[in-house]
Amino acid sequence: MRNPVACVSCRSAKQKCIHNDAPPCDRCRQSGRAALCEFPLPGTSAIHRRPKRPRPSDETPGTTPPGASAAATPLYRRNDAHLPSPTNAAPPLSPSAASSLLDGLDPFDLLTDEVKNSYLRCSYKWSFHHTPTLLLRIRDRTLEPYLVWALLALAVRFVKDPPICFATQTEASNAYAARARQLLQGDLETPSISRVQALLMLTGHDWGAGNGRRAWIYLGMAIRLVEVMDLTQELKTPRNRMPTRDEFIEAEVRRRTAWTCFLMDSLLSGGKGRKRSLNSSDMAIQLPCEKEAFIFGEPRCTQHLDGNVRMPPIALPVGDIGLIGYSMRVANVWGKVARWACTEDFKTELPWSPSSQFQQLIYELERWKNNLPQRSRYDLFSLHSHNAVEQGQAYCYMHSIYFMSYMFLHRAYLPVLGPQQNGTVAEETPNSYNDHTDMWKNWQKTSRRELFKEATMVLEMLEEMRTFGVFFLRGLVPWIGFTIYTAVGVMLYSFNFPSGEDDPRIVEKARERVIQGCTFLKEMKTQWPMAATWFETIKRMQVYYRSVLGQDAPALPEERKALRRAMIDYGALQPSPVQKPSEGNKGTDTTIVQTVISPPPQENKFLSVTLGPEQPLVTPPTATPTPNGFNNNAYSWNTPNAILPLELDETFSWEGFDLSNADMEEIMMNATQDFWASFPGEVGVGYGNDYTSS
Repeated sequence: MRNPVACVSCRSAKQKCIHNDAPPCDRCRQSGRAALCEFPLPGTSAIHRRPKRPRPSDETPGTTPPGASAAATPLYRRNDAHLPSPTNAAPPLSPSAASSLLDGLDPFDLLTDEVKNSYLRCSYKWSFHHTPTLLLRIRDRTLEPYLVWALLALAVRFVKDPPICFATQTEASNAYAARARQLLQGDLETPSISRVQALLMLTGHDWGAGNGRRAWIYLGMAIRLVEVMDLTQELKTPRNRMPTRDEFIEAEVRRRTAWTCFLMDSLLSGGKGRKRSLNSSDMAIQLPCEKEAFIFGEPRCTQHLDGNVRMPPIALPVGDIGLIGYSMRVANVWGKVARWACTEDFKTELPWSPSSQFQQLIYELERWKNNLPQRSRYDLFSLHSHNAVEQGQAYCYMHSIYFMSYMFLHRAYLPVLGPQQNGTVAEETPNSYNDHTDMWKNWQKTSRRELFKEATMVLEMLEEMRTFGVFFLRGLVPWIGFTIYTAVGVMLYSFNFPSGEDDPRIVEKARERVIQGCTFLKEMKTQWPMAATWFETIKRMQVYYRSVLGQDAPALPEERKALRRAMIDYGALQPSPVQKPSEGNKGTDTTIVQTVISPPPQENKFLSVTLGPEQPLVTPPTATPTPNGFNNNAYSWNTPNAILPLELDETFSWEGFDLSNADMEEIMMNATQDFWASFPGEVGVGYGNDYTSS
């Protein structure tokens, strides 16, 4: 007989659920999904009883705007009285439950105008889609289903309200990505451009979600398909005529797909075990043409990565490469910088020598900057101008790659654990320091100034971006977030260890810029969960720098509890995505960590008074935004040794915890070193909702 309680899968599929008051039910057992059988929590069954497609009788006056899709609108409407409210929502769904909610659902019904516009806002990162063709295929429902689910996984994080049945946009994004992976894995051995594109989109999703290892693996699969399909080689062109519009668009889609592979391979390279698979010598294709020529299908011949133009048999007009093309060029330089930063060359070479690799990389960056068209060079006026023509995010993205390259070059020479005392030799001390002491001291001062200057420019860019509105901020990809995170860490160092030779304008605003950067990272984690890891790392760094400055233990009990939590939460903060978890924690006393980390992780409230409660990305009220709650707080950073106020948390006890324990000090030191040694692709494995079962 039919039981009064049905599992999630049977309820969603409207099938009889026969069971013995415990999972698995007969249907799930017979279909081989016994492990996925799950009963809904009390009070949440209404979610799974809801029809996949709305009935006309369910509609109420005024709920569907004229011309809106009746199938899609209810999936994002939140005013149903029988559903849990956002403030009293059901617990997050497990991976199996979330996946079962999508059974039999047509993904095209989820592609609302809001979702499509959200995707198009970040298409500067995934630039391979010909927008008119993409929108036509969505309208005609001819786009490959796995590509639709991958698009949804990227775009749904930016919508205003989470889809029905999901507590958050991130939860929905993870479920959509899991479905895309499921469909892709069924036929990965059949190469196609759409499969490469879907793998690249899933790579971006997983990296932003904190699943660095899986992102690196999926990127590798995409690169292998690119190589099998010869996408890094030009198609043969007609010898006696111009290519047609459709032929040019097809060739440009191929090129842009290969270049996106190259871009992501370059940006995520660096660190242990992550070498670039696609080098500049592999890319025997012209750079992407500017956006308008691509959209209108106007054949153009553009430069290659080396600057040369290789004209086909029938000469074509020479076109500009635009922001995307220049992004490819600076990404190629970043790939070299990342490789250099992984070596010990900075200890053996003299960086001021013209023959040093450091100077060669600086020269390449300067040459790239000087070759930019005047309107593409960085200044605040150009930033506002590009935003006015809806290219502001692409402009910030391109220059973020440049800023990151400069900061990574100069951070190698900074004593990241603070100025050394009592004659202690810093780990960053070059081998030839004693032979060229005066020159090294002058160089370190110069390098420090350059590092702080670049970090200041990034945070000034952030200050302007926050005035552009919520839709601009929602279209930012993780790389821009990582650039801001790096700049915040540099500025935090500047604040804690000021020097009389620092630019006083930078020192004066260091505190304010750290606060603004942390506010942005806290807001960004609602779209890209990996930003939560960055936010926590900055807090750990401040705790460590406080101890370096001679304050062995915080005076207030709540500060002591926050420091304890910062230490014991370190765990596997940012292991390499290609290492096993145990390898990423070498140097950490795991015995000590395991004795105190057994309770479920709780939010570290360090900085929470200053930053206020977690909020989604919002438009700041003025051109110089002030973080929530800062002006209302009587506490401020009046001295370099100050630490932000903390909320009292009675759930942690300080008994039995010894702040002088050398192992705990080492854990906190490792957390700080991890920031200065981390690369963009190194994120916490399995952070957040990792759908490993899909």
